[in-house]
Amino acid sequence: MNDSILQLKIEDFEKCQNIWNQQKQVKLAQQFYEELSNGNRMTYVYTHDNEFIGEISLVFDMKDSDYTIEKQRIYVSRLLVKPDYRRQGIGRLLVNHVVEIAKQMNYKEMSIGVDLDNYPALKLYIEAGFDQIIFIGCDEQSEYMKLLKTL
Repeated sequence: MNDSILQLKIEDFEKCQNIWNQQKQVKLAQQFYEELSNGNRMTYVYTHDNEFIGEISLVFDMKDSDYTIEKQRIYVSRLLVKPDYRRQGIGRLLVNHVVEIAKQMNYKEMSIGVDLDNYPALKLYIEAGFDQIIFIGCDEQSEYMKLLKTL
């Protein structure tokens, strides 16, 4: 077994189709591609035998101070693991990886948004130290909360 976590290169963006349906979520895929291109997003992929299995991103500016504050707070975005590979610790490895990256970049805090009904993600984030609730609300998709982790 050959597993690793790599920083996504822009030319490999379409390989994330293996993790999530970019054709079904065209606007989101375009937004992420633009953010990768302009340096506002850094994405890391978990690979298993050179296949993309999971991904997570760090976003520098969300235009929302709950999520990002320049050089102080960075946003964790889009933790996804292919269904067949869930509950094997890959999500935890990805979260731990970006926590270390944020520390190396001298960030003091990390934020994340999570749907209130996504219990596995909530449990993972709380165990990873996202233990401060800074907002609870709802959007067009669901009820969610914003969590904060001090680094």
